[in-house]
Amino acid sequence: MNFFLLHQNHFKLFFPEVFLATSILLLTLYATYVASSRSLGFPLITRNLNRISVFILIITFLLVYNNEISFKEVYQNTFIFDILSTQVKEITLISSIICLLLFEESLLKLKINNFEYSLLLLGAILGLMFLVSSYDLLSLYLAIEMQSLCLYVLAAAKKDSTFSTEAGLKYFILGSFSSALLLFGISILYGCTGTTNFHDLSLLFSADFGSDPLMTSAIEKGILFIAAAFLFKIAAAPLHMWSPDVYEGSPISSTIFFAVIPKLALFTVFLRLFQGVLFSFQDILLYVLVLFSMASVVVGSFAALKQKKLKRLLAYSSISHVGYLLLAFAANSIEGTQALFFYLSIYMITSLTLWTFVLSIESTTNLNRSKTLVDLSNIVTANPLLALTGLLAFFSLAGVPPLAGFYAKMQVFVHTMGSSFFFASFFAILTSVISSYYYIRVIKNIYFEGLINKTSTDVFHYPVTRASSLMLGSGLLFLIFLFLNPTMLLLFTEKMALSLF
Repeated sequence: MNFFLLHQNHFKLFFPEVFLATSILLLTLYATYVASSRSLGFPLITRNLNRISVFILIITFLLVYNNEISFKEVYQNTFIFDILSTQVKEITLISSIICLLLFEESLLKLKINNFEYSLLLLGAILGLMFLVSSYDLLSLYLAIEMQSLCLYVLAAAKKDSTFSTEAGLKYFILGSFSSALLLFGISILYGCTGTTNFHDLSLLFSADFGSDPLMTSAIEKGILFIAAAFLFKIAAAPLHMWSPDVYEGSPISSTIFFAVIPKLALFTVFLRLFQGVLFSFQDILLYVLVLFSMASVVVGSFAALKQKKLKRLLAYSSISHVGYLLLAFAANSIEGTQALFFYLSIYMITSLTLWTFVLSIESTTNLNRSKTLVDLSNIVTANPLLALTGLLAFFSLAGVPPLAGFYAKMQVFVHTMGSSFFFASFFAILTSVISSYYYIRVIKNIYFEGLINKTSTDVFHYPVTRASSLMLGSGLLFLIFLFLNPTMLLLFTEKMALSLF
């Protein structure tokens, strides 16, 4: 029997991933030959590789978009292709293309001339694509490890910086610990059930385990280990300890990728696992999610108050937003899941705009160090339009109308209270008010600090690049438009949520 003919349709569904993997291999051969060629003078190919990577991702996006099969489980139900996986891949690829376009000038300024950087970014994106389609605990683990190993190296990409090396080492050690928790939880589930497939586990867990309390207790412990690994990966407090240090020490291009890209894929696969497979153990899962949600909004809101470095401030801000996402997760309904995807989409747009703003305030004084709040003091004088964009992006992150961030937070709180989590919702609303303080403090630095302290305006700021200006303008327009008319995104995210139920 011809194996290829037997799995011909399966291979067609995997064609975007196969194309991306093949492109990475060919690009590795090309880069190795050119960069080490004595006859060519050992050229620096960072810019060329970055543009080729963008082209590869555009082709991959077109292959994903033109997939005509709406639902299929392939390779003995190890992977699943449905509307949710397709749409999440599309969002991930579009965000990755934007990130690569933003990184180009930054990599040249920071003198990160390693051609492996673009290849590692493509490898991480490939791992995320496999993760989104995972329908088995083993494929889930392998996909997480694939993208995590790439991210560990990206964190330590600036080899002449001890902070970057330290960030990569911390990320590797703590990430390995979370992977061990995930693998241990998977082994417990496999030992109790004899399978790692999502479909088979959902059928087993639909039976009554009450007659065997020992088995039920063991499965609950395995689920808690898996949940702990998931919460670590998304940087939910109190498992957030790696996030501020890694964000701070990594090159800003790597930090932007960590902050924006992986969260959607991680939430998608664990939503599929917890709502589609572990529904018989919802009580303990919802209890854990609500506790971690409340801890995240508290830690993210209060720890950010003392931060003076922009990277650390935005890292703690992302921890508080993970708390709101977990609150929508705990709602455990179609509306709550839809609110989660809507919030994630708005958060990704806002984060891309904000990180582009941080990337665009480079000057001769802060190029080789981490940017602080002091670096914002002369922005309104040097570039008033850039200052206005930063103002509105921070207001959107704080949830101030008329910006899309307000509507996204309102969706989360309304649907969470609709699931009777009143105390957790009011608690999150109160901490959201507290977190608004440090956003307003940033805005005060942008508009008033230079006037109050009479800071010198002789600092030379680098011009905003074309890619950054396009991202800032389009991101700001989206944040305003999606508040005035969110119907398109609501329908898009509702389709994603319905595919889980």
